[in-house]
Amino acid sequence: MNVASGIPKFFPLPMIQQENNNYVQDNTMFIKVVVDFADFSKMMLPYALSLNPGLPSHVQQHFIKQEIQRRV
Repeated sequence: MNVASGIPKFFPLPMIQQENNNYVQDNTMFIKVVVDFADFSKMMLPYALSLNPGLPSHVQQHFIKQEIQRRV
């Protein structure tokens, strides 16, 4: 079980449940995600990816800022 995050009304459930939609096929949901690490230093990327993804983003950002300060 993960900590809930995001925007609950981003994609309404009735839209997912409608027949012949492009996002659900054979009871499998397909979601494409694009992640941009361009503004991230290569040194900090392994640390950031090691954080628990269930943590709220503001908590993750706080930990990353602390780690950057520790390494400087």
